[in-house]
Amino acid sequence: MVSRNVPHEYFLLDAARTEGPVVGHLRGKPISAAVVDRHGSRYRFVGVAGRDRQGGLDVLSLKHGEWIVAPDLVYEKAA
Repeated sequence: MVSRNVPHEYFLLDAARTEGPVVGHLRGKPISAAVVDRHGSRYRFVGVAGRDRQGGLDVLSLKHGEWIVAPDLVYEKAA
C-alpha cells in the first residue's frame, strides 16, 4: 500500500511520444491509444485518474504497472 503522503509525481510517466489512434478527448486534448517512454517501453491507455477529496490525484487507486500521463490519463505497461 502506498502512503497518502507520497507525492503524485512519483507516479507520473514521462511519455516521449504518442502512438496509435486517438481513442477520445479529455478537456479538449486527444487521448492516444498508447505512449512510449524515453527508454522505448510501450504503455496502453486504460482510463482517467481519479481525484481525492482535496482534488489531488488518487494514486492509491492505481494498479501495479499503471502510471499517470498528464493530463490525468492512466496507462499500463504493455506486455
